Amino acid sequence: MKTTETINIVCSELGITKADLAKRMGILPSSFYRKLARESMTLEELQKCLDVLGVTIEFDLKYPDGNVRSSQASHEMLLERVDMLEAELEAARKATEFHKKSLRDLRTELNSAVGYAELGGRYPAKAEEYLEKMQGVLADMKLTIAYALGESVYDEPSIEEPENMEALEGRRVLLVDDNELNREVMKEILVGHGLIVEEADDGSKAIAAVKEKEPGYYHFIVMDIEMPVMDGYDATERIRKLPNRIRANVPIIALTANTRPEDRECAAQVGMDDFLAKPVSSTRLLSSLMKFL
Repeated sequence: MKTTETINIVCSELGITKADLAKRMGILPSSFYRKLARESMTLEELQKCLDVLGVTIEFDLKYPDGNVRSSQASHEMLLERVDMLEAELEAARKATEFHKKSLRDLRTELNSAVGYAELGGRYPAKAEEYLEKMQGVLADMKLTIAYALGESVYDEPSIEEPENMEALEGRRVLLVDDNELNREVMKEILVGHGLIVEEADDGSKAIAAVKEKEPGYYHFIVMDIEMPVMDGYDATERIRKLPNRIRANVPIIALTANTRPEDRECAAQVGMDDFLAKPVSSTRLLSSLMKFL
């Protein structure tokens, strides 16, 4: 279970809002919502969040009153979940330290190889080998850091708001994403521009929705990639194989945090029509939809 899902469940069981949780953590609710939606909270922020939830659960157990909705057993289960997340955080910290040490060791080896090359020119091939390794490590680090910060790893050119956006009004979008907060953010953008939004939280439900509605009911599908039950790749492939060609040819736009070149290639191979990296701006999202009118 993702950390965000656990936080949502614990908040629901405790009867507190995420806005209240953000205030107890000392951060703005709007910033907290964005971080949850993008899965971009730092280890320190997650630790603070879990500390607040743990104290709240323990207080409710010690001083129950009429406002506490959950039973003692339920609260104890929530404490176990928080403890599990604590253990995952500790493992993440250890992994971070391991990667830092690996990078330091690699940098030392690179410096040695370069030094040999400079001294006698006897090991230029070795220096090039380590340089390639370092470039690969740095490229992976760039992707990892950008994902953690909720940023796009591609320097996409800025675009202007598309013209004639009123043409989108009344069009139906099937929004497929297992993260409820992500769906809320996207839905707000789409509904704000007159589109009708229906939701599904995994690929199999998306396929069922397309089959259930008459051909042409959905004008677009905005599809996440990594989802439980069935991912976006499988769902797209199965939609493209539907016997009714109108259903099968609905425009499908990938909206995902997986933004490596191979991810884009896979999306194209299974039949996705466009590829957008999370977090996406409203302008870029709407521009993508406009291309298929």
